[in-house]
Amino acid sequence: MAAAEARRLVLATAELAEHGEASVLEAIERAAQQSAATIGLAAVAGIMDWAGQHSPARMSCPDGEHAARLVARRTKTIRTLLGSVEITRGYYHCGACRAGFAPLDTRLGVQGTGLSPGLARACALAGSEMPYAKGFELITAVTGLDLASTSTLARTTRAQGARAREVIDAEQNAAMTSPRPIPAAVDEAGMGLCYIVMDGTGAPMLPRETTGRHGKTPGTRAGTREVKIGCFFTQSGCDPLTGDPVQDPGTASYISTFEPAAGFGAQAKAEYLRRGFDQIRQPVVLGDGAKWIWNIADQHFTTATQIVDYFHAREHLADLTKLLTPVLTDPTTFTRDLIDQLDLGNTAAIATAIDQLDLPAKAPDLARPAATETGYFTSNHHRMQYADFRAAGYYIGSGPVESACNTIVKQRSKRAGMHWTIAGLAPVLALRTLHQSNRDQELWPATQT
Repeated sequence: MAAAEARRLVLATAELAEHGEASVLEAIERAAQQSAATIGLAAVAGIMDWAGQHSPARMSCPDGEHAARLVARRTKTIRTLLGSVEITRGYYHCGACRAGFAPLDTRLGVQGTGLSPGLARACALAGSEMPYAKGFELITAVTGLDLASTSTLARTTRAQGARAREVIDAEQNAAMTSPRPIPAAVDEAGMGLCYIVMDGTGAPMLPRETTGRHGKTPGTRAGTREVKIGCFFTQSGCDPLTGDPVQDPGTASYISTFEPAAGFGAQAKAEYLRRGFDQIRQPVVLGDGAKWIWNIADQHFTTATQIVDYFHAREHLADLTKLLTPVLTDPTTFTRDLIDQLDLGNTAAIATAIDQLDLPAKAPDLARPAATETGYFTSNHHRMQYADFRAAGYYIGSGPVESACNTIVKQRSKRAGMHWTIAGLAPVLALRTLHQSNRDQELWPATQT
């Protein structure tokens, strides 16, 4: 068969060249791809046919408790990366379980689906990265296969995403009960730092998913549901020239969930243990100042140094000075002085500067909002010791998790016109979270050859 396909390819190429085909190379590529697929599909079909021939009269049912009997040999069409193939395999029935099953389907990884594992993976990767219609077009263009409809790709993406969530949950559950190895980042000569960086971002939802939830504007209904994101990585040192902290390459992992803070906190602690971070000398929790972040830190990471993201603090400082502009004689100098105090971690000096403006007497309408902003700094005093944090070589910005919010959530869920259900988006986010953590092999183990 290989010789016949090669001869057909040569003849097709010669015919194209003779007629001056403008895209000869692409035509050659397509013809070669089709020939290779035909040859490969024949090999795959042969192996599947051989595997399906052995059908004993009885075998154990899936739960292993009963003996099931062979009731028929049934055919099934499986779409693979090379094309469709039909297999015939034994179908069994367990009288005790009152259920039927085909053992070969389980061995081939096609139980409950008509897609091969390879094609299912391709569909899931495409569906998790781009709109389903675009993913459908990509699969068709690259492989030449017909998936029939975008719903096939959507269903496969959700199914593989559910598997990804099962993998993540299983590993986190194991981490809570089993000791983990000491991470490579723990070095007697190194700094031994690990970071837990937390944030949240909204994903656009269909109206039924936000019923009873209030939007940011009073009197409006929420249009999003919050996805909480956690980023975990280690740091062994700083740049020798600049002194800036340097994240250890390849150490970032992520978690994501629609669950409220309590559920997210439990997942964060499980990931912390899975990574072996409890063996690292100094954990650091970084966040934007949201109370739920510090509640989680206080509950699950009691020995961690807590740091408010410096750039969020600067934003609050900008809001404060903008609010006070009407009563300032020299806003530029006033702002610069407050920034200097923030850099030193001197939040008391910020509060003193505001008190000296005597807002209750001179601008009573500004007194309450100014007090709220000032409270942000005084309540986070121990989390804003930026001079000390810099001297210790710590990260003071939550950029890694903000980047993860963008990469894991926004790039896939916030495209024009998109509105989701939690059931539809959660599996996609599970796939993207696993992928961003460089852990695809946990879902699709590489075959050793």
